[in-house]
Amino acid sequence: MKQLLYFIIYSVFVFTALPLAAQGRVLSLEQAVADALANDPGIRSANWDWLAAQAKADAASFKLFPSLTLSAGYQHLSDLPSSSMEVDNPSGPGTISFSIPPSLTNIFTFSVNLQYPVFAGFRIRESAAIASLQADGKQLTLEMVKRSLVFEVRRAYWECVRAGANVETLKKNLELLQTNRELVDKQASLGTATKADVLTADMRVKQAEIDLGDAVSRQKRAYLTLLTLIGENNTAADITGSLTLSTGADREKGPSFNENLDENDLIAAALKQRPETRASLISMETGEHSLRLAQASLYPTVMLTGNYILADPNQRMAFQTDPWLFTGTWSLGVVISYDLGGLPSTLADTRAGSNTLDKIRADAQKQRNNVVLDVRTCILNFKRARADLSLVKGMVDQAEENLRVTQERHKAGSANNLDLLRAQLALLRANFAVTNNEIDVKIAAADLARAVAQEEIR
Repeated sequence: MKQLLYFIIYSVFVFTALPLAAQGRVLSLEQAVADALANDPGIRSANWDWLAAQAKADAASFKLFPSLTLSAGYQHLSDLPSSSMEVDNPSGPGTISFSIPPSLTNIFTFSVNLQYPVFAGFRIRESAAIASLQADGKQLTLEMVKRSLVFEVRRAYWECVRAGANVETLKKNLELLQTNRELVDKQASLGTATKADVLTADMRVKQAEIDLGDAVSRQKRAYLTLLTLIGENNTAADITGSLTLSTGADREKGPSFNENLDENDLIAAALKQRPETRASLISMETGEHSLRLAQASLYPTVMLTGNYILADPNQRMAFQTDPWLFTGTWSLGVVISYDLGGLPSTLADTRAGSNTLDKIRADAQKQRNNVVLDVRTCILNFKRARADLSLVKGMVDQAEENLRVTQERHKAGSANNLDLLRAQLALLRANFAVTNNEIDVKIAAADLARAVAQEEIR
């Protein structure tokens, strides 16, 4: 009974699970973007870089707190016997004797040292600010990597859709030309077609086979690019069979824009939202803090110091004889220093920092100009792609009407099968042209969304 049950379960698995596995994975555009963001090693690298910079910023901020050092030590010394000495009595005749006890051979020391830069020319504050800005810059770098990847995945996805549509069109084209060759062969056998017609029809079939082979190769390369971007380097021989794209060119997926594009609004949004322009602002702010850091040596340094020592013997206690008597002493002081010899170097560093800041400002303006040019170029490409799509859709209506007329003529006997095949092929090519331009619009919209940083990337 158990063997029968196991056989039934195995049969169900074979006849249900295996056919589903053979169908391959169904991938939508949204899922492709999500998989790429989750699996891309470049994003992981940029994320770890940002985390490292954030940790360095935290370390720099901790330097604003006082430095407290704890230490303990032990020393064993050689024996020194007791001794005595005599000096003249300054107040009368005779001498005064002094006895020095034997030295202690064990020294135990416990100490606490405090250092706090009350004023260091704003060095610590500026260093902490620079480290924090560098961490923010790394975060913007991570965002730039993500936005670039999202666009690349969308473009690769639509190129796969385009390649698939091209393959299907060329398959139909080959099918029609093969039918045409069969028709010409029949006409040649009846004497109504010449050998040249037969050779021409055969040449067209061979050329269609070559075109189809090239299209299949381009489709595999497009699928391989997409699989690499989403982190699935499929090494199977049938790459296209392992992946089914569920988002078509005629579906409203991905970023979209209104008919009337306000160029000024899009440029303003890009300058505000693009990570490149925000990184330029961070660079300028970092340059300002670096200039103030270079000027820090023009100010004196004020250091608060403190110390507490618990020792046996304590060096500040003379003639200590008890070997286990710990004595505690403390000190508190202020140290003021000014590096006069470093003034020429500091002034040179200040000039260098000022020049670097001017360069950063010029680079920021150049970056803004590049962003504006990028947005305007994307707007032109998007408008052109949308206009081309509108024109191509009109060609489909013309091809459909031409096919309808040819079909009526074929029924009436005034058009042959070759005329009908040509009309069908013209409609097929017109439909592919529509699909091709729809994909161009999708890619242009994705590029425009990237240029204006339309979407929030996490």
